[in-house]
Amino acid sequence: MNPKYVVEEEMELIDALMKIHPESSMRTLRHMLTQRRVTVDNMMKRQARLVVKEGASIEIHPKPQQEIKKMQGIIHEDREIIVVSKPAGVLTVATDKMERDTLHSRVLNHLQRSDADAWGYIVHRLDKDTSGIIIFAKSEESKKHLQDQFSQRKVMRWYTAIVEGEPEEDEGSAVHWLIEDKNLRVWVVDEEVKGSKEAVTHWFVLERNGLTSKIELDIETGRRHQIRVQMAELGHPLVGDPKHGAQFNPGRLLLHATSLEFIHPNGKTMTLMSAIPPEFNRASKLKEEVDKND
Repeated sequence: MNPKYVVEEEMELIDALMKIHPESSMRTLRHMLTQRRVTVDNMMKRQARLVVKEGASIEIHPKPQQEIKKMQGIIHEDREIIVVSKPAGVLTVATDKMERDTLHSRVLNHLQRSDADAWGYIVHRLDKDTSGIIIFAKSEESKKHLQDQFSQRKVMRWYTAIVEGEPEEDEGSAVHWLIEDKNLRVWVVDEEVKGSKEAVTHWFVLERNGLTSKIELDIETGRRHQIRVQMAELGHPLVGDPKHGAQFNPGRLLLHATSLEFIHPNGKTMTLMSAIPPEFNRASKLKEEVDKND
């Protein structure tokens, strides 16, 4: 049974936790709340500024057994940032459903092995079905420095994708206005539609096989599902994207964030890359499989 602490006078919950654990940092105390480890009169509480009455009983529970996979795919790490390669099918960060095994939780687990107070600040995100390179900052200052570059479109972001069919041209640019509903569905609308946002993607054909094409994409904006929606609008949905009309499904969306070029918090330009997963190369065999079945 966990020891219980009786509040001697009315105060905010975070202040009570400071009295119980005066040696702990404010960040550690807040982590206790976000990790659902604190109960007041046997009721779980997460609000730091919650007022607890005199006589209330506070109980701090041990850390739950982590169901978080070990961090893999570290591309670069230094005092200011950590850059990793996200697997397909893993959320960048938890939704309101409070998923425990996310890329962010894996990064935190890795950082806190050597420093319990370490934190990974979210700079940008990749969709769950997309794999590839992503940056986390290790301080608020580094986070702001990097996010300012994203918002000002100064970060060069490159992706590789396998699309169905063959674009008529070897390269092109897609400029659309996208809108997103409360269910996170995204589609193309007219510029005049209220709430719509501009999406700009430049694409280049790398390989063709008569059935699919490997393309490289450079995005200026970072809208949700931007590449998926725009390529489908051009008549070339991404392989593995049935939501947007794809016919072939190899078990995952064939979209990978391959590289980022940005200004490191130390002022130097940095270019980092994430290797393309092997399933992208296997996609070239789709035509052979289809031909065999014809």
